[in-house]
Amino acid sequence: MARSDVRLYATALIITALIFSSLYTINLILSQKREDSVTQRMDEIIEDFEEIESTYYLINYINATPQTCGALIDSLNDMEGRLWKLDGRIREYRKMIKDFSSDDFYIQEKKRLNRREIIHLSMLGKVKQECGYNQTVILYFYGECEKNQKCEDQGFVLTYINLKIDQEIMIFSFDADRNVSAVNALMKVYNVTEFPCVVIEGHTHCGMHDNEEMTRLLCEYSPQLSICAPPINETKHET
Repeated sequence: MARSDVRLYATALIITALIFSSLYTINLILSQKREDSVTQRMDEIIEDFEEIESTYYLINYINATPQTCGALIDSLNDMEGRLWKLDGRIREYRKMIKDFSSDDFYIQEKKRLNRREIIHLSMLGKVKQECGYNQTVILYFYGECEKNQKCEDQGFVLTYINLKIDQEIMIFSFDADRNVSAVNALMKVYNVTEFPCVVIEGHTHCGMHDNEEMTRLLCEYSPQLSICAPPINETKHET
């Protein structure tokens, strides 16, 4: 073999080794960054739970009176906002891990989230009854989302509506796959037979509903919502 061929093979071998070494190093760096991001997300989730718990105890501590109802409603809204953001953070965490269906932290925190939502729902019932609070309640049940794209689609629709009328509604999302006993009980009470499924002010509607259909259902049971107001032109015509 000619000396030039030996040099060529040696050069190719060195380049190949450098490429593999670089890829391995990059992979290690990316893996470490991913692990750091996951750890940070976990810490944020745990911190949110602590804030939610403190709000829950505060609501339990304060008796509902005309003087305290304002504080109770503010605390309830704060809890709702934190739960909504927390659900988003857990979804982001899910996207960052390879096999979320068997990830212990993900499963544990989804269960904790659903239990806190049940507590929040019970607190909301108390405040609505004793303070005349009239926010529209939407329960959203989803499951088998790995093979059911409609779960994600329905979630996008509800998120969009929530951005438009956040102060007028409260949305509770429950993951049926986590087998939380209180969630299972709610599903039986409201006859949830398929996913996704929404319960609006106690009325059950299973299956996928796009933005137009969801708005129609909301206005059917809560016509006072701002998205249900007739168009300005129509109002002027009537007058």
